[in-house]
Amino acid sequence: MVLLVSLVKIKKEVDIKVPQFDKLVHFGIYFIFTLVWFAFFYNYSKSTAVVKNMLKAAIWALVFGVVVEVLQSVNPNARSGDPLDVLANSIGIIVAVLIIKYTKLIRLLKSSN
Repeated sequence: MVLLVSLVKIKKEVDIKVPQFDKLVHFGIYFIFTLVWFAFFYNYSKSTAVVKNMLKAAIWALVFGVVVEVLQSVNPNARSGDPLDVLANSIGIIVAVLIIKYTKLIRLLKSSN
């Protein structure tokens, strides 16, 4: 779903009066994307090592974001790629990693098993 939304060109402009709103959206999507992938890796991989699964989620989210921006840049029918989008994605990923590391998210995931 993230890939589809990222590559489809939107015909109608969204009129939101928040400066750099699209960067905030990138931050939020990749923040959530990283948390979801961490939960997946933590619950379904053979390893319950927090750092290993956190790194897998962060690397997967970062690589995915970079690939999407490259695809946007080379496809004239897609949205336009922007290096600042990669920066916003990266900040969302970093914040997600910090939250995983410094909160009880890990305990919540353990208690759900």
